[in-house]
Amino acid sequence: MSLKNVNYITFLVSALLFICAIYIYISNRSRDMVLYSWLGLDYDNTFFEVIRCHSFYMPPCIKYNFPDGLWMLSFLLFMESVWSDEKFLKLIFCIPIIAFAFILEILQFSGYFPGTGDVLDIFAYVLAILLFILLTKLKQIYYEKNN
Repeated sequence: MSLKNVNYITFLVSALLFICAIYIYISNRSRDMVLYSWLGLDYDNTFFEVIRCHSFYMPPCIKYNFPDGLWMLSFLLFMESVWSDEKFLKLIFCIPIIAFAFILEILQFSGYFPGTGDVLDIFAYVLAILLFILLTKLKQIYYEKNN
């Protein structure tokens, strides 16, 4: 399989993870979420109503923490699909976003920023980063072995 095809697959997986995270948020979260006001979204519109009608029970850790990990992994995989050969460019974009996510959680936890500041969100970020590192190492081993 060529690197170009792997990058396409990586991009598609990134998009699917992002869509899953959005689905979990929209279908299972309350209307008073800060994100809705930030984005200027009308929680009561038909689109959100349809998605919420098809929601089902999710454990709290899936409902509240899993989407953060999905977003982090989605972002990292997206960067990998765009700049798979450009390690420096990936670092320039990934490190600030990763740092921002952790700093935002810490600020929420300390009460300086609105939100819950959950330790499990930080754990989800760490798991996403470790999974990303594992996947990129496996990709590297595959290409070293087959080229």
